[in-house]
Amino acid sequence: MDAIGRLWIVVLLLGITTPVFSHVTLDYPNGGEVFVTESTITISWHITISHNLLNWDLWYSTAGLGGPWIPIAMDLPAGSAAVGSVHTHDWTIPVEAASPTVWIRVRMDNSGTDYLDVNDGPFCVQSPAPNFVRGDTNGDETVDIADPIGLLTYLFASGFLPCLEAADGNDDGQVNVADPIHILAWLFAPGSPSPAAPFPDCAADPLPESVGCEASMCSP
Repeated sequence: MDAIGRLWIVVLLLGITTPVFSHVTLDYPNGGEVFVTESTITISWHITISHNLLNWDLWYSTAGLGGPWIPIAMDLPAGSAAVGSVHTHDWTIPVEAASPTVWIRVRMDNSGTDYLDVNDGPFCVQSPAPNFVRGDTNGDETVDIADPIGLLTYLFASGFLPCLEAADGNDDGQVNVADPIHILAWLFAPGSPSPAAPFPDCAADPLPESVGCEASMCSP
């Protein structure tokens, strides 16, 4: 077989083996980004080979490239079908998408063969840090005598505290008897140190510890 014949075979094989991930390119997010749930990001992609475009479909997966794929938006308007044209969609990330490895897939819906692309690597979606006022163990947004009483009840009787970080009055990474003592001292002994940040305003912990906080106790 001459060189021209071999060249045509190579071209033919390339045409057969070229994946359907080649006519549209997902630009953003493309791997390595970190987002939080309920924030809005702009997904963007562009056309690399033009077709008789009908519409666009978007999905995400937290289980890898094998799916399952969960719809983000289906049958988005086709827009321009020109090579290089950029398309976007604003996505408010649902709480269910929280995962260290998230993938997005875009599909170019055509009158003939459809084409796909996914991000080059996974990105991370985190749950937002909970907000609280340290020392406000009962979540009424006021640090008063009810808080150390509730904390002592939790420590020595029974009870449930939804945000142990709020109960960690001295911010030593533990919830123990030192915490109600710290709060009581601030309440009744002038000059005693206040609870550690976040205090007195509602916010996320600037130095999260390991005691945990299952839910926000307030809104900043």
